[in-house]
Amino acid sequence: MAASKSFKAGFSPTIDCAVLVVAAEKGFDTDEGLSLELVKKPSASDLLVAWGAGDLHGLHLPASLPVASALGLPDMPADLVAPFVLATGGATLTVSQILHDDLAEQGMKIPDPATVARAVARVAASRQIAKLKPLVFAVEHLLAVSVFELRYLLGSAHLHTDRDVTMVAASPADMPDMLEAGEIDGFYVGEPYGSTAVLRGTARIITTKSHIWQNAPEKVLALSRDWASAQPATLEALLRVLYRAGEWCSSHANIEELAGILSAPHYLDVDGDLILPALTGYISHSPARMLECPGFFSTSGKAANFPWQSQALWFFSQMLRWKDCPPEFAEDAKAYEAACQAFRPDLFRKAMKPIFAPVPAANMKLEGTLQVPVHVGASRSDLILGPDAFFDGRIFDPEKLGAGSES
Repeated sequence: MAASKSFKAGFSPTIDCAVLVVAAEKGFDTDEGLSLELVKKPSASDLLVAWGAGDLHGLHLPASLPVASALGLPDMPADLVAPFVLATGGATLTVSQILHDDLAEQGMKIPDPATVARAVARVAASRQIAKLKPLVFAVEHLLAVSVFELRYLLGSAHLHTDRDVTMVAASPADMPDMLEAGEIDGFYVGEPYGSTAVLRGTARIITTKSHIWQNAPEKVLALSRDWASAQPATLEALLRVLYRAGEWCSSHANIEELAGILSAPHYLDVDGDLILPALTGYISHSPARMLECPGFFSTSGKAANFPWQSQALWFFSQMLRWKDCPPEFAEDAKAYEAACQAFRPDLFRKAMKPIFAPVPAANMKLEGTLQVPVHVGASRSDLILGPDAFFDGRIFDPEKLGAGSES
């Protein structure tokens, strides 16, 4: 079928751009009569700048940013919505060799997040007593998913990230160099940059996103509410393109080809061997030791692409907890609804109908209840969900946002 409509999407070079890249490279776009053009930018912050220029139709963004947009947070464009999750998992918490050794002395047991958090708290406290500068961690954007997961992790050990450690925004590809130069003590971002730093011999991966919150959303396709309303047929075709591309990416038979595609200079621009760990789930803690991480990264299956509004509300709860948004939003029904509507399961469902893809019947769920995969009701057929556990065993109820904001 000849391509008749175009869609121009901006992306940054982390493993979770895979679905967009494959959709364009393997011709899934032309199957639906689309022409998908990709524009590379160094980070989420750079993508938002490009969005302001008005030349893009959509963005590959951290899943929390459409929620920040809906809440009207500073320096965020208005009215971004997310109808599709591009990937779950895929990020690593990576620290310098020096910090790793300090954490090991304080009882860290890799990759257990709880022991990581307690060890970081002890090191941070000792640095404060010694009047040393706080630990510095780099993230892709100061409202990225990684920020809220890192705060949640360290908060479990009563560590206040805005007071006891410093977070700085940086381009993912720059983070290994920043760590090696001593500018930062660690970083939490999508692969392959943790693996890059480890295999240089300058860093250690101490835990992963899949250990902190299993099968949690990392990146979404974000676009404007107005465009979604004005171009429903193009949007639905695009979501089907991405769904099929996600299935292709998730096939074990395609791992080596996918690594080769992503390694190209106009995509991740790294050796394919650095991409394989994320695709296989065998992550290098050190040059000599591997961590087996089932479910480390996913682009399909278990409703991986479904934009759960309960997950949007978890981000909202964390924005409330850490005072990224006004405290009065906690009791504001309009703010709750705005955060909820940042994720659009209705658009996802409508797009999937022609291809009979199984879609959850509900828009929300209790987050953190599934310790193992379970069968649930869905459109067309049964669907397997989970696990979706938080490392600390807590459960987030989206209908009890006040309690969840302190979880």
